[in-house]
Amino acid sequence: MNKLENATTSNLSYETAVTRLEEVVRLLEEERMSLDRVLELYEEGSKLVKFCSKMLEQAELKIKILDQDFYETEAEDFNF
Repeated sequence: MNKLENATTSNLSYETAVTRLEEVVRLLEEERMSLDRVLELYEEGSKLVKFCSKMLEQAELKIKILDQDFYETEAEDFNF
């Protein structure tokens, strides 16, 4: 078991979480393993998907806020 398998999502970067998720998917597709191990990996994958989705939602919200601030500032610059 590698250290990423034991890591919690709270201390992962988005990129690390995606890499681990890809590894989990590969293991589920290619490896023969016990049902218990399949369930462990499935649970881990589900948590990683939630984590990545939340990170993407937060990034999208930040971009919307930055865009709004940019366009408001740009409009103010043209007011005489």
